[in-house]
Amino acid sequence: MFVIDEMAYKSRFRKWPPLGKLLMVLALLIGSLLAPSPLVPLIVFVIGLTLLYASCKFSLPKLMAFACLNTFIMLVISVMVIGLFTPGQALASGVVAGWQLTVTRQGANLAILVFIRALAGFSLLLFFASSTPIPHLFFAMRQVGLPAFLAELTVLVYRYSFMLLEQMGQMITAADCRLGFRTMRQSISTTGKLTASLFGRSMDFAERAQAALLCRNFRGEFMPFRQPAKLNAGWVAGPLILLAALVVIGQQYPNILVI
Repeated sequence: MFVIDEMAYKSRFRKWPPLGKLLMVLALLIGSLLAPSPLVPLIVFVIGLTLLYASCKFSLPKLMAFACLNTFIMLVISVMVIGLFTPGQALASGVVAGWQLTVTRQGANLAILVFIRALAGFSLLLFFASSTPIPHLFFAMRQVGLPAFLAELTVLVYRYSFMLLEQMGQMITAADCRLGFRTMRQSISTTGKLTASLFGRSMDFAERAQAALLCRNFRGEFMPFRQPAKLNAGWVAGPLILLAALVVIGQQYPNILVI
């Protein structure tokens, strides 16, 4: 959690208005979703990768890198299912392990479109997460009129999620040092014990964290030391113009990059 916060505070886009970044990300996402061909999502993906590199130079924490890898694997499996089970004109076929598999032209086009859209959205979300500190996000939620208790709950859920992962990592490391994963049978038994005790330890940790907040005179607001920039007319007009440009490009090239 602290590595992610540190990465956000070191980002060169940290001083951008949080709501402005959110509007820009939403404009790019909506433009990608409205496009009938993979061209616009591909453009959005390149923009997302460029912003992510400029923000953190792809120096993601191990936890986020592992999550990205899992997401990519699940995405590849999903688009393979789309390509194989979408009806239409046969493009390629073959027998794998006794199963007759056929990829249709419509399925391949849809799989490519979904794959690039997902990559574009994921790169934009990573950029937003790597360039927006949590106190800035809380400040932005309060700016749009979100009740204080909902904003506080959102920030606490975010922080406690990483605390839960940290607790789990410490328990796994301790069990591994005690040879708890030496054999398959021991691994299953150790995993069950860790799962059963994780909830209790997490509740205890949450109570101690709440007591620590109260001891520091916490009043339900995570105010940053320096207030982030506020949303202005330029940050509203810019994403709207960007969205309009993406819609025009999608309408001008509706069938480009289609198999």
